Amino acid sequence: MSKHARQTLAEMGEFGLIAHLLPTLPLGRDVILGPGDDCAIVQSQAARLLLTVDTLVEGVHFRPGWLTPRQLGRKAFLVNASDIAAMGGTPRWCVVNLAAPRTAAAADLAAISRGVAEAARENGASLVGGNLSRAARLAVDVTLIGAAPPRPLRRRGARPGDLLYVTGQLGDAALGVHALRRDRRARGAAVRRFREPPSRWRAGVRLARSAGLSAMIDVSDGLIQDLGHLCAASAVGARIVLDRLPCSPRVRRAGLSLALAGGEDYELLCAVPAQHRRRVERLGARFGFPFTCIGECRPAREGLRAVDEEGRTVPLTAAGHDHFARRAR
Repeated sequence: MSKHARQTLAEMGEFGLIAHLLPTLPLGRDVILGPGDDCAIVQSQAARLLLTVDTLVEGVHFRPGWLTPRQLGRKAFLVNASDIAAMGGTPRWCVVNLAAPRTAAAADLAAISRGVAEAARENGASLVGGNLSRAARLAVDVTLIGAAPPRPLRRRGARPGDLLYVTGQLGDAALGVHALRRDRRARGAAVRRFREPPSRWRAGVRLARSAGLSAMIDVSDGLIQDLGHLCAASAVGARIVLDRLPCSPRVRRAGLSLALAGGEDYELLCAVPAQHRRRVERLGARFGFPFTCIGECRPAREGLRAVDEEGRTVPLTAAGHDHFARRAR
């Protein structure tokens, strides 16, 4: 019996399980990029397509009362659109699976479906089908297909010396989760950010077309976790400057761990060769939201470090979200 066969999910962890599964999955000739990135890339007869899937489960991603059914449907679409954005793609079609107990209100399931369709339509996509199934708790699964750009961006490709940029702000959604845990009727900008992730695929399309980026990933499980994925795929290290992190004053007062490891941000993190810095910054100035340089890629031997403005190393104690860790979010 192998070591993996004896391990529980808590011992192996979410990403350990993924690393164990990936080599066992056979790929067809029409698969350009298989598992392991933000999306798969497949070749249809007419075009290259991006495929991604994500789920929101009651008791894991949200608690009763945290979102209305419509908000839940919208969020289920937008978290998938974030993966499409990370590859520089355009959302096109989606299907949704609604799993719920028998006691669930039919009107609530209809409202979830309308929320998915509404968010899809606002982002140029269509809800084209789905499925209903019985389950012990409510879960919303969305599978999204997107159109791939001529040069899809991947996690692999960053090099030492590349600059690291992030869109928008970090930490507010995690702060909203803390507020909702205390009071499910909590309100405010942080709660709104948790309920409605930003739509960044248009920025992703522009960044992919600029031909100035070497790698990109979306920030969904926390900056440190997802930067670690980009570094691992690219075989580089990284140094980030904590004072440069784009955070609201309320997040800085609550603690930078929310921005580093809180998750739920759904922003884009990209690596930019230094010679393309001006071009990409001019592009980012037209986004309508912050586009901030937070550090740089370093040789792999240096690992992942955080420093203050004077260059002093600050210990990183928070890692980000792992579904099967003993202290999962």
